[in-house]
Amino acid sequence: MPALNLSGLQVVIASGDKRHLILAQELQAMGAEVFLYGFSAASGKLYGLFKEGLPLKADVIILPLTGVAADGTIPARAETRKINFIDLKALLKPGVLIIGGNLPPKYRHELHNLQVKYLPANEIAELAILNAIPTAEGALAFAIDNAGITIFDSEVVITGYGRCARPLARCMKALGAKVTIIARKREALAAAKTEGFKTGTFQELQTYVKRADFIFNTVPALVLGQTVLSAARPDVLIVDIASAPGGTDFAAAKDLGLKAYLLPGIPGKTAPETAGKILAGVYAEYLSLHKKGGI
Repeated sequence: MPALNLSGLQVVIASGDKRHLILAQELQAMGAEVFLYGFSAASGKLYGLFKEGLPLKADVIILPLTGVAADGTIPARAETRKINFIDLKALLKPGVLIIGGNLPPKYRHELHNLQVKYLPANEIAELAILNAIPTAEGALAFAIDNAGITIFDSEVVITGYGRCARPLARCMKALGAKVTIIARKREALAAAKTEGFKTGTFQELQTYVKRADFIFNTVPALVLGQTVLSAARPDVLIVDIASAPGGTDFAAAKDLGLKAYLLPGIPGKTAPETAGKILAGVYAEYLSLHKKGGI
């Protein structure tokens, strides 16, 4: 498929992680004029991007996938600096397209009044499907780096059986783990069973947690509460890859002395080049449509 022509578009990438720098490179290669805002000067020069700060106008604003906090803060990573959504106010003109993570209702309302188009990245199914692989691989890498045991012959419990859980379960099984899938929907349990996984319901979760070496949560709701966590082995490793704030009671885990970690934005940490190219491939289609007036 030939690369899309994005010439004539002014694109602001407002903060993010290393994958957003790869995204900037890719969009620039397609002809877009890209401005980095919220990144360190060293980051921009490292990736060959020299337009920094905010232009007088923009056609598209790209926000991090982690979204915007209630106070307007745009999350900063190691290679970014702290900025606020209000910094972008002068660019919010009718017809501008914003793509990114979750926006608090007050900002969505403001964009609606200003006739600014907002595309929530978490509603782009293609992006979620493609991001599932680097997310699963990143969770696996984290587990290997932070556990004192092998994945082989370990007891692994995975809550949920959606886009991220499925490749993660397959990776664990391929490495010799004994994997149990906990899900709510009968169709998800049936799908897991056909792939050779043990299955259980959330009503049975506490029983399975008792013997788990690893617990991976992919459900964006509180499923690993104090009662469930109190049944866990003291040496269990809990890795939560659900959207913030995750599905684990981290305060309870700390009180119980358990190792529990929330891992937001895994693809940007473990596979930024792949993740950045995934973003570029998906976003470029929407930018091209926007250029033609189709969004």
